[in-house]
Amino acid sequence: MLKGVAKFKLVLFGVAVTIAVVALVSGQVKKPNDPLADWAYPKAKRGLEGTNQPPLIWTKFTTTDPFEKVWDFYWQKVVKGAPVSLPPGVKSGTFYGGPSDDPKQQVVCAHYCDENPAAKIGVFVIREHQRTVSVTIVRRAKERETTIIVVLDQR
Repeated sequence: MLKGVAKFKLVLFGVAVTIAVVALVSGQVKKPNDPLADWAYPKAKRGLEGTNQPPLIWTKFTTTDPFEKVWDFYWQKVVKGAPVSLPPGVKSGTFYGGPSDDPKQQVVCAHYCDENPAAKIGVFVIREHQRTVSVTIVRRAKERETTIIVVLDQR
């Protein structure tokens, strides 16, 4: 009797594996969307991440591109959707754009600091309807990589 049960389980396992493989090959099983993919820096390496605890997820990107190039990339990305125009020739400071009376509108805060000889840092906080995106960009003076931390709060 035990041999019959063992054979049945083995056959059942084989059928399940076959179905899974066929579904995967035919495109039935789809990879879940990556909500952080829109905020990836081109050709950056994706490192540490905390993507298994929604509604708060994050990832770390690194690139050898200089801080200014990374800042410009995210600046252009954020400015495209900004409700008001943000200053084009930004140096140090904090800038804010968006109406505070409509919760469905996008609100943008950008901070850029390059006075510290030890590091350059830039932060974008974008509040949209039911989500906040935070992008922090850091390049320490003696490092060869720029670090980008993207946090998405889906509340």
